[in-house]
Amino acid sequence: MRRSLTFCVTTLCFCMPWGFTDIAKSSASDAFDWPNWRGPQQNRTSTETNLVDRWDPRGGPGSNLLWKNEELAGRSTPIVMDGRLYTLVRELPGTKNEGAKVICVDAATGEKLWQHRFNVYLTDVPDNRVGWSSCVGDPETGHVYALSVSGYFCCLEGATGKVVWDRSLHEELGLLSTYGGRTNFPLVFEDQVIVSAIVIGWGDTPEFGFLAKPAHRFMAFDKDTGDLRWLNGTSIPPTDTTYSTPTIAIIRGQAAMVFSSGDGEVWALQPRTGKRLWHYPFSVRGIDSSPLVVGDTVYASHSEENILGNAMGALVSLDATLEGDLTDRENWMVYQVMAGNSSPLMVNGKLWVVDDRAKLHIYEPKTGKRIARKSLHGIAMLGAPLVADGKVFLSTQEVWYVLQPNASGVKIVHQLRFGEESITASPIVSHGRIYLPTSKALYCIGNQQSIAANSRGNPIEAMGTAKQRLGDSTPMQGQIIPYDSLVTPGEGVEFKYRLFNALGEHLDELSDCKTEWSVEGPGEINNDGVYTAPDHASHEAALVRCKLLDSVEATARVRIVPPLPWQFDFYTEEKVPLTWVGGRVRYVIREVNGERVAVKRSVLPTPRKPKNKLGTRSRMWMGPINMANYTIQADFALTESAGKMPDMGLINSRYTMTVRSSNKQLRVYSWSPSDFRSYAVVEFQPESGKWYTMKLRVEPAGDRAIVRGKLWPRGQAEPSEWTVEMVDESPNLFGSPGLYGNAQESEIYVDNISVTPND
Repeated sequence: MRRSLTFCVTTLCFCMPWGFTDIAKSSASDAFDWPNWRGPQQNRTSTETNLVDRWDPRGGPGSNLLWKNEELAGRSTPIVMDGRLYTLVRELPGTKNEGAKVICVDAATGEKLWQHRFNVYLTDVPDNRVGWSSCVGDPETGHVYALSVSGYFCCLEGATGKVVWDRSLHEELGLLSTYGGRTNFPLVFEDQVIVSAIVIGWGDTPEFGFLAKPAHRFMAFDKDTGDLRWLNGTSIPPTDTTYSTPTIAIIRGQAAMVFSSGDGEVWALQPRTGKRLWHYPFSVRGIDSSPLVVGDTVYASHSEENILGNAMGALVSLDATLEGDLTDRENWMVYQVMAGNSSPLMVNGKLWVVDDRAKLHIYEPKTGKRIARKSLHGIAMLGAPLVADGKVFLSTQEVWYVLQPNASGVKIVHQLRFGEESITASPIVSHGRIYLPTSKALYCIGNQQSIAANSRGNPIEAMGTAKQRLGDSTPMQGQIIPYDSLVTPGEGVEFKYRLFNALGEHLDELSDCKTEWSVEGPGEINNDGVYTAPDHASHEAALVRCKLLDSVEATARVRIVPPLPWQFDFYTEEKVPLTWVGGRVRYVIREVNGERVAVKRSVLPTPRKPKNKLGTRSRMWMGPINMANYTIQADFALTESAGKMPDMGLINSRYTMTVRSSNKQLRVYSWSPSDFRSYAVVEFQPESGKWYTMKLRVEPAGDRAIVRGKLWPRGQAEPSEWTVEMVDESPNLFGSPGLYGNAQESEIYVDNISVTPND
């Protein structure tokens, strides 16, 4: 029996056949659906006509305001598919039960059809940045995908909101979530759904992919089952998180996924295999804006420091048919274009860029020569413009614009200033209706004439999904699915293989294909690709190999995690367990005052180690996410530097108990920055160098979770009373155990970790 790697609440759909070779049909099942926030052509351009170009948010006769829904307010750009609008928003904001949700409404009326609520957990993201990402729809299956700020990733039935599958990417793969809140956007391509983030996972050797080290990495999942197909990224380490949305295009017969990265470069990968095609060093920091692909040319912008010189910001044109390192091989570059939020846009053959200060620049795309410039009202531009009906619809943070291109540059057709509302999302258009989200509401703009004019139309051919012919049937690349598994001793995984040519095109698996399966590390694998873990394995990892046709090889990774109880004392180990997600890059084994302990190193800069802020506040996970009703305990000591000490915590079922040295607190919570979400706190002042014992117990209790913690000096008798406790009415009922540490100031020592089932 094949083991599912996801903890789903519904039956999974059937997956695509392994022999699937053709690229999927056009993603536009309806002529004017808008299934992802950049549109069906991934360029923020629509073919719709007769759209209204004036409206009044106050409503009333002649206002062209069809409906307004305050529940849909936020920073997420909506999508429209099959007559329904989907978006990500806060749930019960400003309450102890606050979370997030995917919400679906009737696109014509704004009436709520369903919602899928989930908690925000294990993240430093503040509540006003919930819903940073956007949903993506798959017209082929009707499914909708959403990635939350806390790494919760779900596939939902578009008609009902029923969960098809879901995953917790923080706990399973090491996705990083920071206070900045940048969250990437899912992308559906053929039979995959692809997401990316800064990932600090497990595996610290070349064989295991160096995935314990931080990098901006892409994760491609089977869109029907949630199985991980491939995981690959850019250079190590990245300088920042990013929310740049990739564009998939067919470039000289090859599918390429083009994106701006957290390492400051523009990259192209094969979307079916993750193979690197080319990269262009562009900025010294991570890039947030999305590249624009027009034919074989890529346009990208940023607002950070450039690789050379002292100028900030740049706009570049690249030849996407090249390969390898594109340093100094750009078509042209214009410096001091501070466009780090909004993406470039092609309008009537001219390149439009709105910079971060809400100034519009228009360029000749062949040469990079600026031909027009216009200042727009507003202090910032955070969303992306929309091209439709021969006009450009956009919003600065405060002002809505309808612009008309003309010979001299641009004419303002309509503008209106919002009062206390701010705009961080982008407008979209579908079936004659324009949708605009703000901090107060989502507005549906149009009239019956605009709707009727766009009720029929020729399907829009989506970028990157035209039917291809196989350029070469020679297998050159292999892939084992699932790429990453977690099993218990004695449990098995059934692996499948896929073959690709050099261009990353999927080949039919041949019935007589010669395969040679092997495993490095614990466990066995048979000739059919069925792996079985040893019956008495500890916290160990194995590498599965498949040699195909004597010339192609692929690998997959397996973590073996035994059932409770666990005990980690570090007496003989040279390293922390390989199976710990985010463990080996952050913790080392060292002798301290005669005993061997795990040390979370400080990230303060030294002459040999520049500061890497991605390790300042970090979490580490030890096991599967379906663990429930257990207790985690550990000894710890905090060091001191310049009068400051770090923070140390335990993680249990997505709750954290943390000693906050600077605040002189012991705090229990699931969502740290939220001022309203359920938490409990008591005063506590740790002493530098003193060892303490910390204990965190979580008990599921129906529709509640009882969370209790203790803290006492190591070596003394355990107190009978709990030090801090709370009852959560929006509970996390399961989750991986782990450690939390904020070692910006100085190091943290940890020893004698135990995880035991509750009595």
